[in-house]
Amino acid sequence: MFLIFAIILALYALFVISCITAWIRYKPQVNESAIVEPSLSLVVCCKNEATALPRLLSSITVQIDDIDEIVFASDHSTDSTFDILQEFAVKHGNIKVFQTDGYGKKNALREAIARSTSQYILCTDADCVLGRHYFELVRRRLSTDQVDLMIGGVKYIDNHTLFGRLQALEFSSLAATTMCSALGKFPIMCNGANLVFSRRIWDKAQNQLVDTEASGDDIFLLHYIKEIKGRVVYFKDIDGFVETLSADTLHAFYNQRKRWMSKSRSYTDVQTVFVALLVTLTSVTMAASMIAAIFDSKFILLWLIKLVIDSALIIPFLLFSHQKYLIGYIPFLSVIYPFYIIMTVFGGLFGKFRWK
Repeated sequence: MFLIFAIILALYALFVISCITAWIRYKPQVNESAIVEPSLSLVVCCKNEATALPRLLSSITVQIDDIDEIVFASDHSTDSTFDILQEFAVKHGNIKVFQTDGYGKKNALREAIARSTSQYILCTDADCVLGRHYFELVRRRLSTDQVDLMIGGVKYIDNHTLFGRLQALEFSSLAATTMCSALGKFPIMCNGANLVFSRRIWDKAQNQLVDTEASGDDIFLLHYIKEIKGRVVYFKDIDGFVETLSADTLHAFYNQRKRWMSKSRSYTDVQTVFVALLVTLTSVTMAASMIAAIFDSKFILLWLIKLVIDSALIIPFLLFSHQKYLIGYIPFLSVIYPFYIIMTVFGGLFGKFRWK
């Protein structure tokens, strides 16, 4: 059994090494003859986000002149979301606000983009905060690089609690993998909270979002673009990150992660499926190893090796993303992470989750 566990861990190590290697070897390609700066629309889909919206709107206000237009879609909100958006639109000339006809995030996204007019669509979420020069940085990158999809970084706002910081660390492991796989030209994840794509590619892909799944518009868009061999890049700039809030309660956190996991049932991208299976199998191996270590201490060696492997990827990313305060939590998370993954996989694939 120890040998089998060691082989699985070795496969996992090879994957992490490939991620680290991609990061080290990455060199930004600068096009000296920049193309004409493309037009850019920000699209935000909202549903009952009255509490979160003021933070986003404040971060937009200070750079409102750096974006061609912003389209807010209120997906049948029952709180004051629509009123807040209308009040914001009155103050600025490049804001569009509307109530969606259909229901759901994917429908809201389609309706919002249909009302936009720019060459590129920038997406974020209603509970996010944008950096001071975010729009300017995105436009600058698009003016030097013609892409079909550009993946940006996302991190959690530090709420100074143990639960919040463990969430931030777990999310950073996903963000690190997202960044490195994209830099290595084998993108397997992206996040709709920081995503840019061309209207040309959207016109082809909007019916490929797997409407049978409640979420996943970002991932399924990525998979389609990979399938047609489109150009996918990562926006590697710390000032290009957006920040978002962690879950308030354990129930909300688990429900969110189950929702994220549930869409994996419809994945067809070989690279994404392989990594998902590898991470799940490694988590099962680690959970079994920690239990086996009660009876045979040599199994704890496997946990220590995985801790070193993960740290080699996560620590540099935490330093890059200005989250070094999370480093001390890595050993603690490494103990509970395998059990959390197992619960999330079973909950997402076979359980139910609550959508807004």
